[in-house]
Amino acid sequence: MNGIAKDYEGKMKFSVADGKSDAGKGRIEAYGLDVHGMVITDKDDKVLWKESGHLQTKSGIKTAIDKVLSGE
Repeated sequence: MNGIAKDYEGKMKFSVADGKSDAGKGRIEAYGLDVHGMVITDKDDKVLWKESGHLQTKSGIKTAIDKVLSGE
């Protein structure tokens, strides 16, 4: 997420959850992630895109965000 949030300032909100806290573990489970990952939701918390694990790349995340923002 480092650097990505700044690229989309004013277009979307970013948050990071602690996967070791009870609340973070609950969010991971609620979104159907294995351990960690990234989720893009709308303002009603409907999942628009998700990827589980630690293999996300900056370019892959930006591609997913651009698709979501364009409505594809």
